Amino acid sequence: MEVFVARQPIFNIEEEIVGYELLYRNNLTNVFPYIDGDQATAEVIINSFLNIGLERLTEGKKFSIHFTENLLEQKLPTYFSPDDLVVQISKEVVISNKLITICQELKELGYLLILDDHFLFQDHPSMDKLLPNIAMIKVDFREEYSHQLKQIETIAAKHKIKLFAEKIETEAAYIEAKKRGYVYFQGYFFSEPIIESTYEIPVCFSSHYHAIQNMSLEELTVDEMAELIEKDLSLSIKLLRLINTTSAKCDKKICSIRAAIASLGVDNVKKWVHILSTRESADQPTFLSDRCMQLTLTRAKLCETIARQIGTEFPSGYYMAGLISTMEELVDISMEEILADLSLKEEIHDALLGKENKYKLVLDLVEAVEQAKWKEINHFCKKLNMTERDLFRIYAESLNWTTEMIREEKIATTGLDPLIHN
Repeated sequence: MEVFVARQPIFNIEEEIVGYELLYRNNLTNVFPYIDGDQATAEVIINSFLNIGLERLTEGKKFSIHFTENLLEQKLPTYFSPDDLVVQISKEVVISNKLITICQELKELGYLLILDDHFLFQDHPSMDKLLPNIAMIKVDFREEYSHQLKQIETIAAKHKIKLFAEKIETEAAYIEAKKRGYVYFQGYFFSEPIIESTYEIPVCFSSHYHAIQNMSLEELTVDEMAELIEKDLSLSIKLLRLINTTSAKCDKKICSIRAAIASLGVDNVKKWVHILSTRESADQPTFLSDRCMQLTLTRAKLCETIARQIGTEFPSGYYMAGLISTMEELVDISMEEILADLSLKEEIHDALLGKENKYKLVLDLVEAVEQAKWKEINHFCKKLNMTERDLFRIYAESLNWTTEMIREEKIATTGLDPLIHN
């Protein structure tokens, strides 16, 4: 499925781009659709970091994201470096002592905070405690709000807060904002939001997100987390892309989900699963069909089991190769483009691009089984020094394993056993 993020540049007084505001979109229409604030922020973060790529969106500059009261309370901004992220407090947030404490903590950690101008017109006794933590006030500079400017600018001057003019739509408005002491600018006069898009693999098992979230870091091992993640193609691909992000990048090429988790650290992975589960908790999450899940998991499991049968080193690498090999059938994009985002072991990478090696041989055998190509099955079995009898035994085991995975998910999410209710 296709996913989207809009980015709108932020300019300084020299008309240089100093950052981007990242905005939720669900298609190529340049308007914000109605959506729960928590989910919108989670979508922006996931699509920016794990799908489109932050470097493509921000070109190495700072980025700002809106945070709801709930996500601020969960300390979600602290998942990202204050060198990169500017925290915008969503308009729906209510001023409270709790919000003031959160803002104080974020400022102490080095984050810049942006407050919308409408907050300044709330008659709240704690406003003077909130404003010292704010770096910028974002001011709607459209003509119909011009009567508010003097009051906003007086408050900003009192607390030494920088002024950020948004919705600058004409050159006259830009000139006026500069005269009045504004230092950051955004609006259609400079650029409308630019929508970027890419593909995303839908979720397989939402229960796996919640299983990881419900385990404490102290009791959650790398092996336990790997066992849950590798059963879900969507989560596995996001984890592999995370290795390739600027903040987590390393030279090590990955040969298994376990190796990816070990490289990133359980704590770091669990934080990302928390963001994913925030997004997937929406009323209508998108899931892979049972047919696609059956294909993906059975192929991955069969590749791994064949590798074990023939005594190959690192059978988990074959599982990963089988898992990723199904992606071309799920998204309309070439394998070359898919692999560009993934830091895979060279042999796995080459096999997925069609280069002959042992990974490719196992993949060819599995695809021959799926398509019932008997001559090819016989040929590949001989090359791998295994019997067709063993092959079909482990194929049946792989099918049963996948069926049980899907059944357990149905029970976990619906409370109904498909074997009984079908």
